[in-house]
Amino acid sequence: MHITRIDSKQAAKIAGIMALIAVLAATWPLAGACWALTLHIPRKHYLVLMFVPFFYALATYFLVGFGCVLYNLAARTVGGLRIEIAHHAAADEHSSAPAARRAA
Repeated sequence: MHITRIDSKQAAKIAGIMALIAVLAATWPLAGACWALTLHIPRKHYLVLMFVPFFYALATYFLVGFGCVLYNLAARTVGGLRIEIAHHAAADEHSSAPAARRAA
């Protein structure tokens, strides 16, 4: 099997959401801790920490989309990534339709 094309919009959307969640998990507790400890930091710095995750997610969206477009162009020229998939006998025994899987 070869991956010859990656949908850039879908990949960018998933990566953007993952980046948003990861950066939110890092920056919002940091902003809350700074505010709770009343460090002498101007308010505008707190606001920056609150909006950084959204800027990061937007940048990730565009960069992943661009990377997928580059991959699609390269895959047209030299071929895609090669992936080998193997089915295990134990997995087929627990399946309700092992014959349908083997036929696919």
